[in-house]
Amino acid sequence: MKRLLMVFSSLVLLCSCCIAFAAPNEGTRLNQLMDSIGGVWCDKSGHRPVNFSDNKLNGLRISDAQNFAGDKYNGSATITILGKEGTQFVNVYWSTVAGKKTLSLGDSLTFTPKTSDIKHPETVGGLSLDMTMDEVENKYSGNERILTPLETRALCGIDDISWYYENIGLIVTFDNNTFTVDRLIILKGASTAFDRSVLNADSPLDKYAGIYGWKKNPAPGDVLNLGAGEDMSFVYYPQLVMLKLSDVN
Repeated sequence: MKRLLMVFSSLVLLCSCCIAFAAPNEGTRLNQLMDSIGGVWCDKSGHRPVNFSDNKLNGLRISDAQNFAGDKYNGSATITILGKEGTQFVNVYWSTVAGKKTLSLGDSLTFTPKTSDIKHPETVGGLSLDMTMDEVENKYSGNERILTPLETRALCGIDDISWYYENIGLIVTFDNNTFTVDRLIILKGASTAFDRSVLNADSPLDKYAGIYGWKKNPAPGDVLNLGAGEDMSFVYYPQLVMLKLSDVN
């Protein structure tokens, strides 16, 4: 009996030591990550703002930084993000050349420190492109339905996870790495509209050109530039009209 108690006590002590050592290691990785990439970044067009602070990416909790390598000037890690859609993993790379720091997320997006805000040429129901999930949720708290890529494609032809606000006929899609808005989609019959023009998918196309300064009226299938790296898409008109970043479909 004494031998069993001694073995049990040893196991408890060993587990306690493991826990004591594991927690600081995880905390150290996150601290190293924040020291390396903390701050506000944006992509080369000034869009997709990324704020790394308080162990969060744009307000979403970073629970771990696995495969951490390098130092605060050059390195990489795989971060674990806890969001509404579940756990997601994003690869992060950072480098410093001639005193200038760059950051890469995923496979292709490159970021530099953000210096100014973009003046968005159009918004929808008070929402703009580049908003974070928290900002969208604060505007329309509790009304969203999370759609799978298959469900989103059935509604609007876009193969992406989205938030669907059925009560106002609006679909919001988010960038897979920054979790910021990259599309605002107004469905036919929506009760919401573009804030500047007060038009939507039920509006005749000849109403658009004069408001946005286009030389011609848009036609079904057109994608027209609004400036500031943002487009209005009539590809699926009259089923929907889409405000989007210029570099997404």
